[in-house]
Amino acid sequence: MTTDRVTPLLRGALLPTLVVAVLTVAVSTVVAGSRGLVGACVGAAVVLVFSGVGLLAMRAVRTMYPEVVLLVAVGSYFVRVVIFGGLLAILGTVDGIDDVLNRTATALAVLACVATWLAGELRAFVRMRQPIYDFDDRPSAASGAGTTGGGS
Repeated sequence: MTTDRVTPLLRGALLPTLVVAVLTVAVSTVVAGSRGLVGACVGAAVVLVFSGVGLLAMRAVRTMYPEVVLLVAVGSYFVRVVIFGGLLAILGTVDGIDDVLNRTATALAVLACVATWLAGELRAFVRMRQPIYDFDDRPSAASGAGTTGGGS
């Protein structure tokens, strides 16, 4: 039986990030109008999709060897960063993008949502109380560990 350790992380990060995304969209709409609305929606959506995909990739390989899980974690992070960088490069070269979205609202939404996602994921991980050490495998005095072999 395998314990699902990814779902609590996903739930712990997704719910607060959705709240912050809604607040960011509302504030951006009030401050920058429809361009702020579009910018904040784009920023929040990018964070939600990219961060969610990373945890879903981890969920897909959670029962495999630790080496595979590490490879998927690092690989999915690398792929997400490359795709995110590509999206930013494409958005930066599109003519008239400033007529559609407010770049400041987009950037602030990304920063707020990323910070909230990481804080939520960290809080969920701490609340899972995963032991770092396995105290059941400690050598006991009865097994002879720690004795010098000589009498006193």
